[in-house]
Amino acid sequence: MNNLVLITSVICIENKPLSYTNIRSVYSHEERFEQTKKTIQTIREKIPNSKILLVECSNLTEDISNYLVEKSDFFLNLYNDKTIRNNTSGLSKALGEGTMTICAINYIKQNNIEYDNLFKITGRYWLSENFIYNNFNNHDIVINYIYGDRDNTSTSLYKLHKINVEDFMNFLNRNIHLMIQCIGYEVLFAIFLKEPKPNNIIHLNKIGVNGYISVSHDFIDS
Repeated sequence: MNNLVLITSVICIENKPLSYTNIRSVYSHEERFEQTKKTIQTIREKIPNSKILLVECSNLTEDISNYLVEKSDFFLNLYNDKTIRNNTSGLSKALGEGTMTICAINYIKQNNIEYDNLFKITGRYWLSENFIYNNFNNHDIVINYIYGDRDNTSTSLYKLHKINVEDFMNFLNRNIHLMIQCIGYEVLFAIFLKEPKPNNIIHLNKIGVNGYISVSHDFIDS
C-alpha cells in the first residue's frame, strides 16, 4: 500500500496560554526542532512505501525551513495566513490541530497526491519499538483508545484509510464551533469514530508512539 504520513508541527511556538495551562511548551524552539527530526527519522525507518507531508505553522529560520523541505516529500507552512496562525496559537489546542488537518487534506486534494492510507503523527513524537507496520497494512481505521476509553482517543498517532479522509475533513468543518469552545481533540476524534464507517476500527493497546507532552514534559508511551 502507498502510505502518506501527515506530520502536524508548530516548532517555533508563540508564548501564549492554552485553555488549560499558561505554559504552552517547556521546550525551546531548538529542542522542538530536534524532536521533529526524530519524528521524520522514525517514519523513514518504520513505514514502507511512505511519503511525508509536513504541515507547519510557525516563523521558521531559513536553516530549519530548508531542512524540513529537504527531508519531507511535501512541505506546507501556513504561518503567513493570519487566521490560521491565530487558530494554531490561540487558547484551543483542538482548533489548532483541526485547522492544520483540514488544510492538509485540502492540500492533498488540490495536488492530487495518491495514497491508500493516511497516517497522522504529531510533530516531536516518534514511532517506538512497539510500532508494528503490519497492524496498519489494511483498509481499516487504526487507533488507540486512551486507557481503553471509547470517548477519548489518542491523536498522537492514528491511521485512516483513504475512504475515510473526506468524511473526516467534513466532520472537522462541521464541528469548528466545538473546537472554538476548547473541546479536547481526543474527545472530538472519538465522536468522529462513532459515526457510521464503511470499514472496521482497530484499537491497539500499544499503537507504537512515544513523545513528551509539550506543556509538562510527561512521557507518552502508547
